[in-house]
Amino acid sequence: MKSRFHTVLVLSLLLVCSAFGAAEPGGNGDSIQDMQCGGACHGDASINETSSAILSLSSPSTIYVGIPTTLTLTATNLETSSTRLIGLFLLTDMTGHSDTPQDAGWEILSDANGGTMNYLEQTLTPGQNETSISWVVRASTLGSTTFYAAIHHGGGYSSPFFGTTTVGFEVSVEPVPENLPRLAADFAPPTLRMLDTPTELNIETQFTDSIQFEWKSDDGLISNSFVNSTGDNSWTTTIPAALQPTTIQWRVLLEGEGPEQTTPWFTLAAEESSWEVSENAVYLQAFALLFMTAGIVIALQTRFTSKSSPSKYDEAPLVLEELALTDTLSPSQEIAAPPRPVAGLPIGWTEEQWNTHGHDYLAGKHGGGQA
Repeated sequence: MKSRFHTVLVLSLLLVCSAFGAAEPGGNGDSIQDMQCGGACHGDASINETSSAILSLSSPSTIYVGIPTTLTLTATNLETSSTRLIGLFLLTDMTGHSDTPQDAGWEILSDANGGTMNYLEQTLTPGQNETSISWVVRASTLGSTTFYAAIHHGGGYSSPFFGTTTVGFEVSVEPVPENLPRLAADFAPPTLRMLDTPTELNIETQFTDSIQFEWKSDDGLISNSFVNSTGDNSWTTTIPAALQPTTIQWRVLLEGEGPEQTTPWFTLAAEESSWEVSENAVYLQAFALLFMTAGIVIALQTRFTSKSSPSKYDEAPLVLEELALTDTLSPSQEIAAPPRPVAGLPIGWTEEQWNTHGHDYLAGKHGGGQA
């Protein structure tokens, strides 16, 4: 019984370890990550090697509080593994924790992959040794913030590689001029849309008299869409339907009493509608599989154990079968009656007594051997 318990325990540990402790050289997916993930997500941080990549950040010269702006990360001198997968971080600290832009009071409105994450993964094409990705961010307070970047990826061998910017990139956030045409302070651009359906965008602005809407696909060709005014500082436009999963970028040119402004390029990804998967349901299925596997192992163990260590009671069915066979013997199979003496049966004997004890009589074992 103890060995069965140990079997179940080992299976449970294997299941838990495979779900939570496995490295993921195939990538972790875009997400909100501290810098410490760059040192540990692909394996033990102590075995990391230093990446040869050169990282640099850039942004517009003037950044206003509450107005979206673009931060661009350029990575050069890239040497990766055969998968050509890299992970790039936008950070505001180098301590390894609480170092995302959100931790420093910045909101990520759009990333290069069509989400709102500070950690992005990208697959390079064969021979590509540099790349550039951008985030559209918005500051909530005045002052200066120092941004950093980090990268992790595989290499020509099994060891993971990790690297960071050599120096921080400082940006200063200034007060916004009162009459500057701009997007509304609470405007949040969409990041996803469904396939085969035109996308209607509702855009809210401030201090804006008119806008122009531009969008471009992966080929870089810029197109314009007609804009309708639906009220004071409220606008709507429609983007043609996407026929396959892809991304586009869009921006608006704002005109009003103040200087003309152009928003950053926002990324909008098109994807097929997917089923929502409950994490709890996944774990329930995993544990159901665990217990089913444990049941099979216990059943097999019991079967093999019984074969290797037979019990003395295992022959009971055979004995019972023989007894039943004895009880059902035909008359021809019964023991033959002893031959009768020439003088006849002994005095006082009956036929039944002779058939039962005649052999003993003849052998001199009954009645003192008197015939």
